[in-house]
Amino acid sequence: MASRSEVPAPVPPAGLTPRRAYLLGPSHGAHADRAARFRAAVGALTAAGFTVHAPGASAPPDDTAALLSVVDADLDALAAADVVVTLPGSADLWELPIAGALGIPVTSFDAWAGRRQSA
Repeated sequence: MASRSEVPAPVPPAGLTPRRAYLLGPSHGAHADRAARFRAAVGALTAAGFTVHAPGASAPPDDTAALLSVVDADLDALAAADVVVTLPGSADLWELPIAGALGIPVTSFDAWAGRRQSA
């Protein structure tokens, strides 16, 4: 199965369930641009104990079968997410209405980071 940028979170203390974040951002541009766009958010979420699935951080596959496999994995990660965290430019992406239909909370990365700093 094809996968995208899955960043493992630190092992949580005994008895605690790891939290899963679906990091949503635009996937356009060169690989270096995508990596830079996602790097700070992935690092901050991972440091906070989240397992991060960031589908926009890597380029989509070139062939249809691989693309369908990646989208399938992205849907599974979205359905399993505890929160969807958005980067600028995410407003029109397909995952948002699905997250809403599934009842998954959605927050911008800036709002999430601001709440953490004020806590």
